[in-house]
Amino acid sequence: MGLAVAKESDEGLDVVWGLGSGRRARALLREGRRVEVLALDIDPSRPDLARAVIGACARLTAAHASGRLRVMIGAPESFAQRWRELGSCAEFVTVHVDLGALSAVPAPAQELARVVERVHLERDDLVRFARLMHDNLVENIDAIAGASPLSAWSDAARGRPAFVLAAGPSARSAMPWLERARALGPVIAVDTALPLCRSYEVPVDCLVSVDPHATSRVHLGTGAADVHALAFQPFCAPAIVDAFPRRFLATPQGDRLCDRAAALLDLPAVPVAGTVLLYALQVAATLGCSPVILIGADFAHIGGQTHALGTATARSASPCGGVVNDARGAPVPTTSTLLRFLHAVERHVRESEAPHWVVDGGGAHVQGTRVVDPVAIERWVRRHTNGAASAQPLRVPEIADGPTKARRGEVWRALVREFDAI
Repeated sequence: MGLAVAKESDEGLDVVWGLGSGRRARALLREGRRVEVLALDIDPSRPDLARAVIGACARLTAAHASGRLRVMIGAPESFAQRWRELGSCAEFVTVHVDLGALSAVPAPAQELARVVERVHLERDDLVRFARLMHDNLVENIDAIAGASPLSAWSDAARGRPAFVLAAGPSARSAMPWLERARALGPVIAVDTALPLCRSYEVPVDCLVSVDPHATSRVHLGTGAADVHALAFQPFCAPAIVDAFPRRFLATPQGDRLCDRAAALLDLPAVPVAGTVLLYALQVAATLGCSPVILIGADFAHIGGQTHALGTATARSASPCGGVVNDARGAPVPTTSTLLRFLHAVERHVRESEAPHWVVDGGGAHVQGTRVVDPVAIERWVRRHTNGAASAQPLRVPEIADGPTKARRGEVWRALVREFDAI
């Protein structure tokens, strides 16, 4: 089939990542659009598959013959080159993503597909929740201005293990030994797991929150005591931020307003991926912890549950057809969202200097990590804490003095006014 690339025009071009069944292209063509499909879901050695999709639909066949539909297949590098070309005429290009098609790409293109999917979903969330995030940031400015930058915790627990508690179904089984583990290194928990920690009286060295939605106040249902400090981001729900007087802050990398603030105020910026667990791992990396031990990081629905019983959002999960392999290669049920979070965590692990251990709860295997048996890790903790003195607590974040807080607040307010005026 013809794969020639024509020059863009003022007419505009709709670009679709993924051919799939051709459904997305057909819908755009019905609207009279001009469409180019970047078909990274088609194996370059099997162009006949793309021809079959086009030939099965009269509308697609006619549009391809007239030049209103173009389909590109090839290696990931060729798609990257094409994307650079399209970037020079971005004002004429509208981008669409066929998530179904991207879930079935050949192995060489999987990493590119994950990046496209992640960027698409993050931008979609920004569009849908822009007003909420804007209002949260404005309401949080005083807390943001007074918070200590996360970088102030740099190497504060160098060489000590970190116990990073996610809220997956297997998290509950680790609670009996987790308080003892604090003698070895900090417990860093996602906000969803706070009720579970409270019910087992496990103090939290760092609670982590990024959720912008007011419904996240449900995590505070059993109180907010025994939390040493909160690590949050500017768009976090004010109900969570206001519940903790000791706070650390890092900004989401890639947000233009926050990037400006980070440069002006010397704040750390971290990659984001929609999952609070990634931020918890970034806190562990800032602290210099090694190894980083993940608990409840299942990325799967174990026992038909979304989260551990006792967490804020635990509920039964209906089968949705998605599966992922566990540490033994056996399939376990999951969702596309959990897989996206899994890939983000795997990317962090690949780029990290510290070894990462995952306490095996029957969930997804996390590439690049060491899988440890739950009984073995409990013995390891007991052995290393037997007779050991309590570990030195993490230092308390500094609260900015009046003039510093006022200066920071004015920088944030000026940036908000500047962006509101655009």
